[in-house]
Amino acid sequence: MKRGSVSKPEAKNSPTFRRAKGEDVITLRIEVPYASFRKSYARSFAETYPFPPPATVYGMLLSLVGERFRRRHEGLRLAFAYKRMPQIATTLRKLSRFKYGVPGKQSKLGNAPDFIETLCGIEFLCWLDSSHEQGNEDGTPKGDGRKLEERIIEAIRSPASVDRCGVLCLGLSDDAVNDVSLCEAIEGDWLRLLPQDTGTIELPVWVDHVGAAETRWRRYEVDAEMRLLTGAPGCDGWEWTEIISKGG
Repeated sequence: MKRGSVSKPEAKNSPTFRRAKGEDVITLRIEVPYASFRKSYARSFAETYPFPPPATVYGMLLSLVGERFRRRHEGLRLAFAYKRMPQIATTLRKLSRFKYGVPGKQSKLGNAPDFIETLCGIEFLCWLDSSHEQGNEDGTPKGDGRKLEERIIEAIRSPASVDRCGVLCLGLSDDAVNDVSLCEAIEGDWLRLLPQDTGTIELPVWVDHVGAAETRWRRYEVDAEMRLLTGAPGCDGWEWTEIISKGG
């Protein structure tokens, strides 16, 4: 398996979670050896979120299809299930201490060795529902009108058709994606990441990169034990996560 590769779906006999033809839902299987998702309010010790934030996964999907406009597919709905709980490793490495827009401070004061947490063995399923994607304010479709579901299928089946640069990453530029594939059938047991108002896991759904006022969060809980997935997102108490800005 080649890092940064995209794979075509394999034919399997177990039930598929894709909706009827013509509806905008697909399932992706994503593998990332390691990645760090630094908590928004972490200081010198760079703690990581226990799962990839939905905002980060959305950004990776935009990169997959070569989309540079973040609001292009706003309204997309996502759902997640994990093959296993990602393990956390702590390493000592050079850490950037300043946000975007302050290169002067970054070069003189920003780089220093410190401890950082890294998630290892990230393997998950990602469901995408493009049926709620928003158009422009005047009601016209954004861009060429294609939904993200359609663009991802094209990117996986014809990678040469995508205009993008660099390897595909889940977050930072050194957190390369090992494989992305269309999943036509779900096999084995998985851990669902369930949106819940009283959940113990808080993850960013939309990030304000300029300040923080427009950052949106959602709480989640993970299944207590591995389970065979017999239902799709949207049923059995498994809600979708909608990618939408605060003002959207």
